[in-house]
Amino acid sequence: MRSRLQRNEEAVSAAVATVLMFGGVLSIIGMMMVSMIPVIEELEGSVERHDMSAQMSLLAHQTSALSEKGMPGDSTSIDLIPVDGNLEWQHMQSNMWYAATWHEDMSFRMRGALDFDDQLEVRHPESVNTALCIDDLRLGPSNPYYYTIPEWVDNVRFTVAPGLAIPLGPVDVDLIVDNEVTQTIELMVDGMHQLEANELGLFTLASSHELNVFTERGTGGTTLVAPNDASPIDNTGRSWSIPLPAGTSKLHLISENANQISITNESTTQTHYALPSGQNRVGVAFTKTIVQASPGVIHISSSDASRLLLQTSIDASKGIVSLPSMDGQYLGHAFIAPYLDGEMVFTNPGTSSVTVTWRGGGISVAPNQSLGFAWPPAGVNGAPLVEAEGDVFVAWRSASTGEGANTSGVFIHPADDTGASSGQHHTFHVENSSLTQSAHLMRAGQTVVWNLTGAMEQNGSMFDENGNELVNLTEGTSSLMVTEGHTLRVTRINGNDGLHQIRHDGEERCLSIGVEASGWIAMTLPWTTMSGRGEVDLKNAWRAGAHPSSMQITLIGGQGASTHATIGTVWGFHLSRLSYGFSSSIMGMEVAYSGGAVLTNHPEFESFVVVAPSDRGGPGPRFAATVPALHPTAGSTTGAGSMNLEIELVDRSSLASTVAHEIRRGWSEPYGTAIALASADGLESSEDWTVYPGRIDLLTDYVGWVPDPSYGTSEAVWHTNGEPIQFTLQMSSLNVHMTEAIS
Repeated sequence: MRSRLQRNEEAVSAAVATVLMFGGVLSIIGMMMVSMIPVIEELEGSVERHDMSAQMSLLAHQTSALSEKGMPGDSTSIDLIPVDGNLEWQHMQSNMWYAATWHEDMSFRMRGALDFDDQLEVRHPESVNTALCIDDLRLGPSNPYYYTIPEWVDNVRFTVAPGLAIPLGPVDVDLIVDNEVTQTIELMVDGMHQLEANELGLFTLASSHELNVFTERGTGGTTLVAPNDASPIDNTGRSWSIPLPAGTSKLHLISENANQISITNESTTQTHYALPSGQNRVGVAFTKTIVQASPGVIHISSSDASRLLLQTSIDASKGIVSLPSMDGQYLGHAFIAPYLDGEMVFTNPGTSSVTVTWRGGGISVAPNQSLGFAWPPAGVNGAPLVEAEGDVFVAWRSASTGEGANTSGVFIHPADDTGASSGQHHTFHVENSSLTQSAHLMRAGQTVVWNLTGAMEQNGSMFDENGNELVNLTEGTSSLMVTEGHTLRVTRINGNDGLHQIRHDGEERCLSIGVEASGWIAMTLPWTTMSGRGEVDLKNAWRAGAHPSSMQITLIGGQGASTHATIGTVWGFHLSRLSYGFSSSIMGMEVAYSGGAVLTNHPEFESFVVVAPSDRGGPGPRFAATVPALHPTAGSTTGAGSMNLEIELVDRSSLASTVAHEIRRGWSEPYGTAIALASADGLESSEDWTVYPGRIDLLTDYVGWVPDPSYGTSEAVWHTNGEPIQFTLQMSSLNVHMTEAIS
């Protein structure tokens, strides 16, 4: 059969062309899709960035308002509705700090203290760097204050330490014996609690809020009371809260100027006035006897910066107290002495004789010697000003018969190397006495190896749980040296009676420096390093106090005649960061809230500040800031769903309210440099900065933040054309509970 099929070349060509054209169209569409997908993803990322930036900005506004104006117990709430990303809390990726110097033409810089290791560097080139003292601020809802109560204590009384705004509800105080919580005490703000401690042995108080803790041995004695609002310059204050026992007690305030004193108990407020006597080299002294029918808390306030001594035993053979100098450290060259009957003891730790003078008299103290003098001086009406040619320690002790060596008391024995309450070198001058004398050594760090030489020979070490030791002292001079590790805090115990206010375990850990240098000085933090550890380990270390959750760093150095003046202070904060993570054309984009600032790295990891940290400047050379320390509760959730945030103000405390000469602010990267640049609003319009870029010393037509011109820094300097700055810094502790929002 003959086939009738025929090949149509034109039709074949047309079909092939159609297929090729269709394939080409598909290729073009595919190429267009490949090139369009990043654009679409970038547009989606831009939508997510702007949407969450708006929500985070509202969070920043509400948080700042609550931090600055709220009272404890006040709260606010906000719903965060993610588009497609995830919300999570980060505890290791955000920190910031403020620094202030207290003397003209002085600077103080810090770096590396918030890096979770045990190293930091400080820089102060203008004078000698004597010592560095570091306090753990215990920020965060899971980080209690720990107070170690030694075995020799008979009674403990404590009350809540009020700040600018104190909590309304009860404060939980756990009594820990042998690492177990045996009792939880609910303490109201104006309430006090008393414990019979002699049957408990060594134990610890763990409090959700800072306390004023007074330990008593026997029938009591005399102690220096720490103020609620201690000045960072000299540790004077204007308000005190004291848990008093039943019976008769005596208050003694000393100040440089006239004073108005208010004393408030549970029902009444009394106002008193202390006026200068008009005598040269004499301050103002005020004494008040308080009779309590039952134990209770009294509040004292003064109009002038003062120091307060408390006597719970009026017996003339009981009461010893170490006096801080006018610079705030125990080793100094100028003091305001109390107008109390007894003896003043002058101790010279140096290598040459020192002459100590006051109105109408004086005394010469040989090197490495301690000498007593009957007090107060004849003809003086008020608090005598004591001045020395060199640095000395000064202590007051009650002694009506001139036998001061037989005076019972419990008091701080300051360190020779730092001049503060802790250090690595202590010298004991023990007089011939009928009383048993001992020294309680407490580790102010993680490890300590010590050696005692001179009149007595002894050595020891403190590791892990072994953090306290009682050493009996013998007559003569002995030297205690830390040969390895961190520092020691020493308390002297004379006889069977005494009164002593203790501080929390993470406070005032001091390190000796003793050098003058133009560059950075490397130091070791007296805490355990957390370098390379995970978030869970870090949070456990914060909770246990093994690593500081945030810190206050005080530099002690040379200023004028003093070698132990407070040069400057740094407040460093580990802040929890709420991060919204999403992806655009690239992975790893975020919008984050931390410390009042809203930040983002979109697009392409370019740091951008949506909302700058909140602060207040002017009128004139003024600066004020409140740091919102926002931390999530243990029950907070994270994820991609809609979230509700309940934010509550726990407390607000004052860190500084005084005159400063230089203020700096630093922020962790990757946003530190961006924040420093964004804070300098209006600097570009300065003619001086345009002509002399980077020359802060020549900048005269601008007031505000200026990025530090040093290479590679994320610091900014508050510039006021060289005028002293009225500086106020507050810290607000905020708890946030984040849960899935109910639709």
